[in-house]
Amino acid sequence: MSSILDATAKKIRICARSKRWWNADIKERRRTVGRERRRTRHSDEAARAKAELQKLIRQSRREMWSGYLKNLRGAEFWRAARYGNSRAGMTLEAFTDKEGKQANTSLEKEEMLRHESFPRDDGDQYDERPPAGIAHTRVTEQAVERSLCSQSLRKAPGTDKLSFGAIPQLWKWDKERIVRLTRAAILTRRHPAVRKRPSGVVIRKPGKDDYQKLKAYRSISLHSCMGKVVEEVAAEQLLEEDDRRGLLSDGQFGSRK
Repeated sequence: MSSILDATAKKIRICARSKRWWNADIKERRRTVGRERRRTRHSDEAARAKAELQKLIRQSRREMWSGYLKNLRGAEFWRAARYGNSRAGMTLEAFTDKEGKQANTSLEKEEMLRHESFPRDDGDQYDERPPAGIAHTRVTEQAVERSLCSQSLRKAPGTDKLSFGAIPQLWKWDKERIVRLTRAAILTRRHPAVRKRPSGVVIRKPGKDDYQKLKAYRSISLHSCMGKVVEEVAAEQLLEEDDRRGLLSDGQFGSRK
């Protein structure tokens, strides 16, 4: 097969111009950068020409990506989501916990990290929930909107992949549904199961000498952004109730409205 392809198919040399975002303007700007470098290698003109080339490349790539997203249909959206969610291909070393036990496989490492970061306490006792109150009746559209607008757009989403960049669009589309979901969560005093299922991420602690030790890593949990909105509304109601009943000291300045 290789001999037939070599004899009949045109060989392609991979270069910068093989990219889809390559165009005539970038080609001409690249020639300008080459001329400036040959004339005066470390001049301001050469640095300015290089910066203009990089700016033009970024603009062309952005326009190409936007055009690709506009033409997606059906299941192609999920393929585009995989393109934008690249994963680091880093291989972790074998882990050793404080007791000297070693984990080599991915499953063993996952179990060791889970046990270290989220230890189980068999002594936890969960009492029965008290009767429902009237707190859910005080959840208004303005309160949910304040909670939504107070969130940072840089917060990472949970397993549902709904970020604070997408939720405001849902808010414009159907405000009443989001308000009803928030009231239901406060009325039942629990989150839906999908919001209580976080996505775990393991990151290295900087400046450690031995990354084979388990304590050289930190586990963080990425929770549902909609759950954070409900928690913000509940926290605001608690502050209002504290002020109404006078439960906070006059000398306390933090955690007050």
